[in-house]
Amino acid sequence: MARLYVRSGLAPDAPDADFPILVVDPDGTAGERALGRLGGHCYEGDGVFHLVRTDGWAERSLNSGLLTVGVAVHPVLLRQAGVDPADFPERSAIDPDAVLLLSAPTAADPALGARLGEPTAVFTAGPDVTLDQLLADDEEWPVMLAPPPAQPPISVS
Repeated sequence: MARLYVRSGLAPDAPDADFPILVVDPDGTAGERALGRLGGHCYEGDGVFHLVRTDGWAERSLNSGLLTVGVAVHPVLLRQAGVDPADFPERSAIDPDAVLLLSAPTAADPALGARLGEPTAVFTAGPDVTLDQLLADDEEWPVMLAPPPAQPPISVS
């Protein structure tokens, strides 16, 4: 199961901003395996891979102290990555043409919505690798997921 964390101190220009970080298992669920394969369809930049926002994105909500991040991707990209979109029956809340690969929750301060920065970082690692190990390893490049193309404000309730 994908692990979701929230960490600050990741952006030198915004040291107090909190960022969601997903860690997916390359041998995990179908959604985790699919997300792990998307790195080859990103562009490189400053030690990270960027997924083009029109191909896929992170949908976030904050409800009753629970932050949930879902990853939505268009079927064309999945087919290019060798993944069958039919394996994912759930659809994006933003764009019903995009499939929802996975969704991961974590406990979060209800005031987080005001501090939550963009984007969402995605690392691929087995369950025995900690987030601190991933963040300390300069060779591990995350995939960065922007909010949806037409990002609504983070829903807070």
